[in-house]
Amino acid sequence: MSTDHESTSPTSDRPAMHGQFNRGQFLGHPMGLFLLFLVEMWERFSYYGMRGLLVLYLTTVFAVHQLKPGVYSNELTFTEIKQVDGSANGVEPHATHTRTLHVAVGQPRIDPATVSDGRVTGEPLLEVRRMRRVDSVPEGEPGDWVVDESLAGAPIVIEGEAGKADSFRNREIRFELHNPTDQPLKCNVEIARPEKDTRTYFTVNNNPGLSSVDVKPDSQLKEGERAPVVIVATNTDDSGRNWKDDIASTLYGWYTGLAYLVPILGGIIADKMIGTHRSMVVGALTIAAGHIVLSISGLGDLASNHTGMSLFVFGLVLIVMGTGHFKPCVSVMVGQLYEHGDPRRDGAFTIFYMGINLGAFLCNFVCGWLAYAYGWHWGFGAAAVGMLAGLALYMACRPMFLKGIGEPPDGKGKSAPMFLIASAAVSAVFALAFHVGIIGGLWSSVVKVFDNQTAAWLVPAAMLGVIIAFCVWFVAINAREDRAPVASIFLFMFFNAFFWIAFEQAGSSINLFTDRYVDRTIDFLDFEVPTPWFQSVNPALIIIGAPLFAAIWGFLGRRHKNPSQPVKIALGLLFLGLGYVFIFLAAKGVNQSLASGNVVQAGMLVIFATYFWHTVGELCLSPTGLSYVTKVAPIRFMSLLMGIWFVSSFIANLGGGLMAGQVENIESGALKLPWSFGGQSDFFFLFVATSVAAGLLVLVASPWLKKLSRGRDE
Repeated sequence: MSTDHESTSPTSDRPAMHGQFNRGQFLGHPMGLFLLFLVEMWERFSYYGMRGLLVLYLTTVFAVHQLKPGVYSNELTFTEIKQVDGSANGVEPHATHTRTLHVAVGQPRIDPATVSDGRVTGEPLLEVRRMRRVDSVPEGEPGDWVVDESLAGAPIVIEGEAGKADSFRNREIRFELHNPTDQPLKCNVEIARPEKDTRTYFTVNNNPGLSSVDVKPDSQLKEGERAPVVIVATNTDDSGRNWKDDIASTLYGWYTGLAYLVPILGGIIADKMIGTHRSMVVGALTIAAGHIVLSISGLGDLASNHTGMSLFVFGLVLIVMGTGHFKPCVSVMVGQLYEHGDPRRDGAFTIFYMGINLGAFLCNFVCGWLAYAYGWHWGFGAAAVGMLAGLALYMACRPMFLKGIGEPPDGKGKSAPMFLIASAAVSAVFALAFHVGIIGGLWSSVVKVFDNQTAAWLVPAAMLGVIIAFCVWFVAINAREDRAPVASIFLFMFFNAFFWIAFEQAGSSINLFTDRYVDRTIDFLDFEVPTPWFQSVNPALIIIGAPLFAAIWGFLGRRHKNPSQPVKIALGLLFLGLGYVFIFLAAKGVNQSLASGNVVQAGMLVIFATYFWHTVGELCLSPTGLSYVTKVAPIRFMSLLMGIWFVSSFIANLGGGLMAGQVENIESGALKLPWSFGGQSDFFFLFVATSVAAGLLVLVASPWLKKLSRGRDE
C-alpha cells in the first residue's frame, strides 16, 4: 500500500484556482484536502475490504447447516505418490484409498446396509486407519483420539438439523496413516472433485483443497511420536463459493490487476470529457452499487447457486469499473488545490496518503468482523454504506471547500450519466458471459495451452520477447540524451513489478495460509482473530513508518548520504525476501507437525513478522515509483510512461494471483522446484530465493543503474 503504488494518475493537473475554494485552513492546508482525504479513505475501505475477503470467501466449502434436508456425499481420497525417474514431474500416483463421507441434514439415521465405505485402487503401501474420539484415554495412548479397527469399513456419517449449526456436534473425522515399508512416502489427501462444479462439504487438515502429508516408516517413529493424522471436518460457519484455490487466486489476480489497468481509461475520460469531479462521483456510485450487488448475491438460494455467483461477478466488475473512474481523479484534485510551486504540496500528499492507509486499516476490522460474525455478505455490503456516506459528505461540503475544482473542459461534462450507465452495461455483459460459460471456456482454453510443456515455456518467452523488443524500440526513438534515463525507467518497472508479484501474495496465498494453518486464538480472551484482520498490519505499519522513513531519507539527504534509487530497490527486495523467511519456516513447521501427527499450527507472530519486513521493504522501494518517472522521463513521453507504469502494476497483480494458484501443484509434487522442504514451504521459499537474488543483483548493478538516470533523479 505504498504511496507511489497507489497514487498514480494519467489525468492532467490543471493550475489551481486558489482564491475560489480556499475557504478555511486546518494544519496549514485548505479544508478541501481533508474532505478529499475522507472520500479517498472510504474508497480504499471498499477496495481493501474486498481484497481481504475475496479469496477466503471463494474457497470456503458449503456449510452443512445451511443445506436443505437430504443426504449429501463426498469422496475422500488418499493418493500415494512415488518418485519416478524420467517422468514429467518426477512423481506419479501409486495407489489411491477412497472413503465415502455422508452428511445427513434433517434426516433419520442412515441405514448402514445402504451405504458402503472404502475401496482401494492400485497396489497400496500405506495403511489408512480410522480413529474415534474417547472420553478417557488408555494408558500410553497420546491425545483424545485412538485408532479403532472396528470402524474399518463402517459408514462415515455426519448428522444434524437444517439451520442449526450446533446440532452437527460430531462433525470431525480423523484417520491415521501408517507406513509399514522402510521408505518415506508422500500422500496427497483431498475431497475428490470429479467435475469442476462438484460441491464439497468437508475440509482436510482445515484445507478445502489438497493437503500433502509426508509419511515416514513406522519403524522410524521415535518414542512418543505418532503416525500422521488427517483431520476431516465440516463447515458450520457460513457457506462460501467452494472454488478451488487456483481458480480463486486467478480471479483475485484479475480483480487487483484491473484495479490498476482500468484507471488508464478512466483518467482519459475524466481529463478529456467529464472532469475529475464528475468522474469521481460516477466511480463512487458504481463502487457502491457493486457492493450492494455483492450483498444481494448472498440472499437465499443465490448464496449457493450459479445465478448468485454470476450476480457476484456482476458486482465485482462494477467495483473494478467504479475504481477506474474514481482512482485517477482524487489525487489530481488534491494537486489542483495548490498553485504550482506551493511548498505545501508535498505535505498535502503525505496527509492525503494517510487516508489511503487509514481506509485500508479500518476496512478489515469492520468487513472482516461482519463477515465472520454474521456472514460474508454483511462484510461485502458494509463497504457500500461507507462509500455512500463518504460521497454524501463530499457532495454536501464541495460547494464550501472545493468550488471550481475538478470541473470538465469547457462545454463538456454533461455526458457523465452516460458513463455511469456504460459501466453498468459493461459489467452486466461480462456477468452474462460468465453465466453462460463464455468466460470459463476462454480461460479453460488458455489453461489447456499451458498444459502443453512446450507451450508453457514458449508462450511466456514470446511475450517477454515482444516486451523487450518494444522497450528497445521505445528507447531508440528518444533523443540520445534521453535514451539512458528511459532505459532506467523500464528496468525499474521490471523490478517494481517483480516486487509486487511477491508482495501481493498477502491477499491470496498468505491470506489462505493464515486462515488454515495459523493459531489465531487469544486464549485469555477466548477469542479467535478473524483472518482478514491480519490484512490491517501492513497499512498500520505504513501509517507509523512512512513519516519515520521520510525523516530518515531527509536526514541522510542533508548529509549527502541518501541511498540512490537502485539501492532502495535492492533493499526493498532484500527485506521482502527476509519477510518470506518467516512464513517459509512456519510452513515447514506445519508440514513437519502433520508428518508427526501433532497437528500443530503456526503462531500469529509469524504473520506479523512477515508483514513487518514486507512493509519495511515497501517503504524502501516506494520512492522508485511514479515520482522517479516524473523526474527522469522526457516531457513529450511522460504521460505515456505513466500509463505504461499502470500496465506494469496490472501485470504484477495479475501475476501475483496466477503465482498463488500454483500452491497446490507445488505442494502435491505436480510442479517440481529445485528444492524440497515439504508442504507449502516449497512455494514460499520460491519468494525467499527470487527476492534475495534479485535484490543482490540490483545492489551489485546499482552504480551502473544510477548512471543511467544521468543525475535527473536528484
